Amino acid sequence: MALFNAGQTTHSRRSPASARLASGFTVVEIIAAIAVVAIGLIGIAALYGEALQTEISTEPRAQAARLAQDMSDRIVRNTTGRAGYASVVGVLCTTETRDPRPLNAASQEAACWQDEVEKQLPNGSGAITRDLMTNPPTYVVSVSWSAPGSGASSYVLRVQPVK
Repeated sequence: MALFNAGQTTHSRRSPASARLASGFTVVEIIAAIAVVAIGLIGIAALYGEALQTEISTEPRAQAARLAQDMSDRIVRNTTGRAGYASVVGVLCTTETRDPRPLNAASQEAACWQDEVEKQLPNGSGAITRDLMTNPPTYVVSVSWSAPGSGASSYVLRVQPVK
């Protein structure tokens, strides 16, 4: 038979060392937690910097693709003067007067496009060549640029318009 004394309760007694451990964190634990958080923050900052650098390097390529696509669309649409796009040597961009002759108008448009490439890309240049070995002739639209610290890059688009 078990004896039970209703007036007495049993309390577990803690030793002074276990009471000190249960009361809070030690300085070593706090320093370790801060170190773990700091390492995590450094990793996040490194990833953010890498993502930012990737975005900076892909923006000129996207801009070059837009510029090349714009010129290829113009080449496809202009059936009568399309040969003029590849002959822009010595042509200056003037928006005040437009030559009514289709070849000259296309040359003028290509010269203005080249100026736009120079404005929108770092050290940018645009060129349009005509490959007469294909039938109908294929036009090669190339956009080149070189951003500081990343070297030279180019984007090339071949356009084969229907006759």
